[in-house]
Amino acid sequence: MARRSRKKGLPPGSLIHIGSQFPGQEGLTCHSYDAGSWTKKAEFPVGNHTKSTDQSQTTWIEINGLSDLTVLQPVFDLLSVNSLVLEDILNTDQNAKTDTGKNWVFFVLKSIRWNSDKLLWSSEQISLVLQPDMVVSFTEKKSDLFNPVYNLLDVTGSKIRTHGADFSFYTLLDVMVDDYLDVCEKLDMQIEDLELSMEGKPDFDPTQTIYQIRKFQIYFRHQIMPIRDGIVKLIKEPENLISTDDLPFYQDILDHINQVISQLDQIRDNLASIRELYLTQLNIGMNKVIQYLTVVSAIFIPVTFIAGIYGMNFQNMPELHWKYGYFILLGVMALLGLGSYFYFKRKKWM
Repeated sequence: MARRSRKKGLPPGSLIHIGSQFPGQEGLTCHSYDAGSWTKKAEFPVGNHTKSTDQSQTTWIEINGLSDLTVLQPVFDLLSVNSLVLEDILNTDQNAKTDTGKNWVFFVLKSIRWNSDKLLWSSEQISLVLQPDMVVSFTEKKSDLFNPVYNLLDVTGSKIRTHGADFSFYTLLDVMVDDYLDVCEKLDMQIEDLELSMEGKPDFDPTQTIYQIRKFQIYFRHQIMPIRDGIVKLIKEPENLISTDDLPFYQDILDHINQVISQLDQIRDNLASIRELYLTQLNIGMNKVIQYLTVVSAIFIPVTFIAGIYGMNFQNMPELHWKYGYFILLGVMALLGLGSYFYFKRKKWM
């Protein structure tokens, strides 16, 4: 894994890949589509690409793998973004972010996966660039993330093939946000299972699970907030890249992101409630132990008192010379102990 130290001393905008490498998964696919056709090319003459004169034609350049600059450089030359954006595309060791410029929009998102069995998460950086009549996506490796987009492109006359690059950009964002909703649903189900596991099991300890989910919830929320801010800015200032007809779709994404944030906040509250319930159960269990020990001590207090009196070894203690004094005293102790026991039992203190 390439580290940030490789960039030490280099000027801003230096094109150095930071992150994990996935050999054999690099590749470029150029999707060109309109209302009546969709073509894919595994090799695209990017250097000769010019803006299409057909306004209905949309190009989506899909890049898999970020370690091979020989594949990326021609695409970078095609983009009208600044060098800092190109640097961010290659740096996968960062949080989600958004940026806009003249005739371009840039989003960095995280494709997040949660393993409920191991209580671990993984993430992959997805970078999206929108320019007039063209969308470019950068992923760290090949995945099935955009399969729903392929399904939409396969339908003749679908909106993604007729509404231009801004709708294609929306579709890619929408796939990402739908994944976020799925992750939230898995977290909700896991928390429900956690609550059920605590019922009738006072020895069950959910602390580690709560801690790991809480860490993930914080990370997840940090990756969502910049996306919401970027979409809000797009809706308010479309930069002539988002058509008026497609703005409602971006508003729909914003609603879904707000739903994700709301669910994450609810997950945080539910975790706090489970933790409070666990601590309450611990306190109740401890109180029961203390109550039991107190009752046992109370039973033996009078017995101990009597034993203490007759253990003082005074010379003038007439009871010491009784023939049956020992047995009578044992009987009195037994009656006191049993009487205390049945009294506490009747009061339901035991």
